[in-house]
Parts: sequence; structure tokens; C-alpha cells
Amino acid sequence: MYPFSRFLTYFMEVARQKSIRRAAEELRIAGSAINRHILLAEDQLQTPLFERLPTGMRLTAAGELLYGCARRWMTDYDDLTRQIDEVKGIRRGQVDLLAPEALSRVLLPELIARVQARHPGVVLNISILENKRIRQALLSGEGDIALVLDPEEMRDLLVRSHVAFPLGFACPRGHPLARGGSLDLAQCAPYPVIVPEPPLALSSVFSRLAAAEHVVPMVAARANNVQMIKSLVAEGVGISFLSYLDVMSEVMRGELAFMPLSGADVPHLTLAVVQDRTRQLSRTTHMVGNIIRDIMAQYLRKMTQDDAPAGPVT
Repeated sequence: MYPFSRFLTYFMEVARQKSIRRAAEELRIAGSAINRHILLAEDQLQTPLFERLPTGMRLTAAGELLYGCARRWMTDYDDLTRQIDEVKGIRRGQVDLLAPEALSRVLLPELIARVQARHPGVVLNISILENKRIRQALLSGEGDIALVLDPEEMRDLLVRSHVAFPLGFACPRGHPLARGGSLDLAQCAPYPVIVPEPPLALSSVFSRLAAAEHVVPMVAARANNVQMIKSLVAEGVGISFLSYLDVMSEVMRGELAFMPLSGADVPHLTLAVVQDRTRQLSRTTHMVGNIIRDIMAQYLRKMTQDDAPAGPVT
């Protein structure tokens, strides 16, 4: 329960539901009461907050401004209550973490297990978003910290730690290329390839590298989903260009092999833990960030053992 006005509670729910009727059902209060509070606020502000449309309620420009401010107030209040809990010595709390879908099988399950084992009173709320949407969601107060792949804009974000994963080819353990060590693109040319397609970022990287090396791949299939690509690789349909992060769990279980691609022009995939520069994080959030850093360090050690070159965790 937020210590804000009754109007603000009603206003936020109408903005989310885009309907007074649905907001009334969610809040279990009469729609007339909600409408009365909104009309009074619009009268005081001398500007409409909603457009009344046949299809529902839509925020005006002034309403959008108020909605953004209210989101920040609620986020600040959440931060305050967590810090007060820590001062009181209460061993509980929650952390809102934003992450891309690519981590749902590799890092996030281990993170949740570690947090629960060490701090059973802490709840980790994970929101899976498109990687390109995470930055704006974090800055809008939808999360405390975020995991981002290849973050581009750093001006308003603070990178807490990051690790670089090599790009290369995944294949079954018994494949002729699965001999360990790195290889170049020309060595892969004789073998059928499952080509990554958009919106996978690896699609443009693979196309650029193949063009630069004048290599024409023997296409066995095309897919725009990493899990589908890994299934095809496991079935022996072909090898595929992926990052070590994509196949780490399969490599650790001995199901697939991974050979990093050599060459000065071959980029890495960077995984970073970031936060909004303007926010002061709670001790609980710092704790979760430290556990993520530990997991990254563990991945780095594993990559070193597998002779897969990787950048340090910083």
C-alpha cells in the first residue's frame, strides 16, 4: 500500500487498464467514485488527464507527465521501505531484475537458487524483456538492476560488472570439428550450417564475417530462435554460429561442443549487469548483484578450462 492520495491510486489504475470500468473491477470500488476523483483533479489542474474515447480512456500529454512522475514516486517509496527494513535489521526484501530471454535457461535459474539458499527471505522478481527494451525499462523504474547483452548506450547507465563470451560454432560432440581449440570460418565451409536469421543479432554478424572471408556457407537450414538452432545442431542437421553463452549449459552437460572463432575481426558477446546511475540501490540489490558477479566469474573459469577465450569479469 502506497501512502499516496486515493486519487493517485485510481488514476494509475485507470491509466493501466485504459478503462474506468476495468479499474473499478480491479480496485473493487464503484466506477462513479473513480470518475469523480479524476474529474476533481482535472478541475484543480485545469487540464484534462484523459481523453474519453468510445473504446476507453487514453492519457493526454498532461496525463502522461503525471503518470511518469507517479511511477517515479512509487519506485522511490519502494527504495525507501527497503532501506528502512535494512536499518531495522529485517532479513527480507525484494529485488526487481530485468533480463533478456537468452538468460532464462543459463544464468537466471542458478541465480534464483543461490539467492534462495543464502537469503530465503529475499524475493527475486524477474521480468523477461526484449534486450533492446531493457535499458528504457530500467530508466523508467521498472527494475532495480538489469542484465543486458551488448549494451550500447552507457551515458545514463552504470555497469556494475561484465563478461565477454566468444562467438563460434556449436556442433555435436562427435563432429570432426569438435577437437578443441579455435578455428577460422574457412574450416567450417565444408560442413552444413544452420544459419541464424533476424531478429537474432548473430545473423548480421555471421553475414558480415562470411562476406569478409569470402566464404559461402553450405546452408542446411535457417532459424530465428536459438533453442530451435540448438535442437537442430543436436540432431546432426548441421553446425551453427552461436555465442558460448547460448550453448553453455549444453556444453557443461556434454551434449554439444563449442569451438570459438579466431580472427581479429570476430567480436565477443558482452553480458553486463547495469543500474540507473541516478538511483541508490538497497543492500539487498547489491547482494543480488554480487551473486550475479560470482556466477559470471564461475562461467569465466569454465570457459578458461574449455580453452574458450573470454574477457575478464569486471
